[in-house]
Amino acid sequence: MLCSKITVIVNDLKKKHDKKIDIEAVKVGEGNSTEELKKAKLKSHGIIAKDNKGSIITTVEGHSYGKEKVNEVISLILKKTS
Repeated sequence: MLCSKITVIVNDLKKKHDKKIDIEAVKVGEGNSTEELKKAKLKSHGIIAKDNKGSIITTVEGHSYGKEKVNEVISLILKKTS
């Protein structure tokens, strides 16, 4: 389950960047999340950042990060997809 801290961060950034990138907050176990975690080589949960073609740009394990790390990932995505 997504912790409330990460959900708030993701939802705020989604509003800011929704015209440039697609940001999804998916609970582990929903949809194909378990398969995606395996592909990304994450143990349980975290961030999986992909480019427009679906290739993984970067991953972040767990959820012990904050807004600064999420912003760092978004900046990396914007650079790779521009």
